[in-house]
Amino acid sequence: MSTGESISLVVVILISLPLFLLAFIVIRQSFQDNREIKHILKNGVPFDATVSSIRQTNTEINGHPEVFIGLTIPREHAEPYRTIIKAVVFMVNIPQYQPGRKVKVKVLETNGKIKVALEGVHVF
Repeated sequence: MSTGESISLVVVILISLPLFLLAFIVIRQSFQDNREIKHILKNGVPFDATVSSIRQTNTEINGHPEVFIGLTIPREHAEPYRTIIKAVVFMVNIPQYQPGRKVKVKVLETNGKIKVALEGVHVF
């Protein structure tokens, strides 16, 4: 192997290694988010929330839009809890998430943090 080929091989490895590491981190985070949503849906307390807003993120997954959905969740003896959830919604289901509509959510409070998952939305 010549010196030029060795240098080329080292350059390719030095460029490829960070790209593979970045891809691994992004994919791992995506799976971790999905596991957390599934955990909330399995163990959370059901509530009826009111949609306060919906906005597209300019991202699509399998042709379905990713959106930010603003939710207001009523609570006994406390102010309503407001949150924004990022979800992929099938195009035909967009009318269900218009402001003022009621949706089912699961709420899980752990370590003083409130986590919310929207029911009926496909987790990719």
